[in-house]
Amino acid sequence: MQNFSKTCFRSFWVSFLKYTFILAVMMAGLASMPSKAQDNSATDANRFEISRVAVIDLARIIRESEATARVRVLLDGKSDEFQQEFAEKEIQLLAKEKELKAKESLISEDAYQEEVRAFQRDVAAIQQDIQNKRQSLDRALQKAQDKIRNLATTIIAERASELEIDIVVKEDQLLVFRNQLNITDDILQILNARTKDAQLEISEQTVKTGE
Repeated sequence: MQNFSKTCFRSFWVSFLKYTFILAVMMAGLASMPSKAQDNSATDANRFEISRVAVIDLARIIRESEATARVRVLLDGKSDEFQQEFAEKEIQLLAKEKELKAKESLISEDAYQEEVRAFQRDVAAIQQDIQNKRQSLDRALQKAQDKIRNLATTIIAERASELEIDIVVKEDQLLVFRNQLNITDDILQILNARTKDAQLEISEQTVKTGE
């Protein structure tokens, strides 16, 4: 009976030790969980840290780029063509107006008024043509500037990656900053190099009256 008691006590003690060991392991595991959560939080915090910042004047890049200058030369050429075309039409209208006045006493009132209305329609058509072509030049300039802006934005992203810059801010959104942070000249130089041999074309896109 005594041996049986000792055997039972020894079995109970072994089981107790095993339970205590398992419990200790579980507590150790639970104790390590907050530490891992803190590590993850630290990683997330580092993810959003900003250590390198650059400043850019995008409007100046578009305005002063050599590509924009060449586009303006093309637009000026188109504008000169339009002015020459309308100067010739103006001469034709003046001659037609003079001819119409000379007819006033030679034809009936109804016939004269019909020719006056036809003349007025011609004048209105030419005025509409002038407006359409001006709008066409404006759209052509805007389209060209959009392409230059998109290319400049791509270059900025590439340069930021090369310099390991975390964020690029437009100059007009800042009040004070160190001049060394401004990479405008750098981007402008790269943009000019990339567009040096680019073929620029200005297409006339007029809007027809009544459409």
